[in-house]
Amino acid sequence: MARKKLVVLLPASLDEGPASLKKAHNFAQVVVTQSQRRAIQELQDAEGFLLWDVFNPVIRNNPLPPRLEWIHTASVGVDAVLSSDVAASQIVVTNTRGVFEYPIAEYVLGLLLMVARDFRNTTKFQRAKVWKWRATIALRGQTVVLIGPGAIGREVFTLLRAVGVKVLAVGRRQVTNDPVFGRRHSMEELEYLLPAADAVILALPLTSETAGVMNKRRFSQMKHGSSFINIGRGGLVDEDALLDALKDGQVGTAALDVFAVEPLPTDHPFWSMDQVFVSPHMSADLCGWEDCVVAKFIENLERWALGKPLENIVDKAARFS
Repeated sequence: MARKKLVVLLPASLDEGPASLKKAHNFAQVVVTQSQRRAIQELQDAEGFLLWDVFNPVIRNNPLPPRLEWIHTASVGVDAVLSSDVAASQIVVTNTRGVFEYPIAEYVLGLLLMVARDFRNTTKFQRAKVWKWRATIALRGQTVVLIGPGAIGREVFTLLRAVGVKVLAVGRRQVTNDPVFGRRHSMEELEYLLPAADAVILALPLTSETAGVMNKRRFSQMKHGSSFINIGRGGLVDEDALLDALKDGQVGTAALDVFAVEPLPTDHPFWSMDQVFVSPHMSADLCGWEDCVVAKFIENLERWALGKPLENIVDKAARFS
């Protein structure tokens, strides 16, 4: 029986991908490329697709390959592949849950501590050799609004609760008996929740429904001087509205790991604003993450080759609107 064909699209920064990816050849006929053009060509007779270049819109921007039955993304987010055509098709979409969630939660905790304990100014004063004593504030007892109750949100919720933070989780609809969050608030409740929050954390997937969810109106509803953290996707935020909110002090600090355009252009105002922390989409990336991603993928690839049910299947109906 002929083995199924799998196309792997790598980002330009990777020559061959992690060495452990070679194990894929044990289960499929594998074509690895960094070229979008070649990927499109090879996908015409392929049944499987691993999108490692997780921001490449090759699936969204082209007709669906006729034989494609499985797409796997080397990320938790699937916005690069979840087009209306994919959502309406029989193609199974899986993602890399179980690798990135806890590292992102640690990153969020670090950002909140950085703001509360004023670590950025401590570093600045050290470089200037200035002995600047000042009191800082406690993280314990603060109230955080967490927008996004998915796998990443659950890890953020659990970790912040462990250090004494009150976390109000927000999703599309209200749930009164969520096994993790207890009460989960709806998006309609944000206007009542935002004014009480010391920090707002955005951890939603990017869909047509969530694009621009943090806009001028919602920034105006935040507590004056509070913090805003985005570890979801840049497209979730109206960045012009955020800039205005930062300039007038409505948002006191913004810690941003994702942006509408990546890499962030060198002339963007975020780079030079003292109240903004810019990181290059790295909140999930611990040393050795690539091999962890491959291990998750190879487990599913073996299942796929043997005709067994796949793991980490994305609910396309829930994620696409």
